[in-house]
Amino acid sequence: MKYMILAAATAAALGATFAAVPAQAQPMPPQPNTPAYKACMAEEGELRPQRQALSRRFREHEANLERASLELATHEAAAGHLNRTDRAAVAAYNARQDELNAQAASLNTEGASLEKELHAFNARVAAGNVRCGNILAPYHVRKKEM
Repeated sequence: MKYMILAAATAAALGATFAAVPAQAQPMPPQPNTPAYKACMAEEGELRPQRQALSRRFREHEANLERASLELATHEAAAGHLNRTDRAAVAAYNARQDELNAQAASLNTEGASLEKELHAFNARVAAGNVRCGNILAPYHVRKKEM
């Protein structure tokens, strides 16, 4: 019985703790036809082409990753047919492998750069939403626009 009382007391204490924490209020959007609202809409207008450019670059990057993956799979499949006693064939195979590895490294670097740009874009949107009451959309919300 003591366990049940303790559990109930703990649950009540936790409920009181969570109830004491105020919910974070969402910023209110500026009223239409005010300079603040017009500034927010102008900022959204500036963000839209950036959002679309990011989306286009991500699609291109993903297509390049798919292409590189297919090339690598084709190259690795060719390894089974490689005459390992033919030095020229082995050297050509290894040279192609080096090219594919360099391409993969380049794509990884480009992907990391795109991720940084995406985070910077979303940080700008988040800062704008503090001013504009969440009327600006981050990259992942507006994907359908593009």
